[in-house]
Amino acid sequence: MGISPAVKSALEPFVGATVADTCVRATALSLGKMSDELDTDDLSALEASIRKLLGPVAPPAAIDDAIVTIQRSVMGV
Repeated sequence: MGISPAVKSALEPFVGATVADTCVRATALSLGKMSDELDTDDLSALEASIRKLLGPVAPPAAIDDAIVTIQRSVMGV
């Protein structure tokens, strides 16, 4: 199973389900993948997309928290 559900779940509190899904899908497409094909090797690309998406609407600390939540969720850290 890919990491998309964990990423979407972490983003939803900030931007809602639709925008979270769009962020994940857009990142996947930019990598030539479908969203369910994203894996831990794609975390840096996802992080860049998330920072770009959330930058205008969330404080940097909240973005960092979302990134850490995603990393913990998908890496088991």
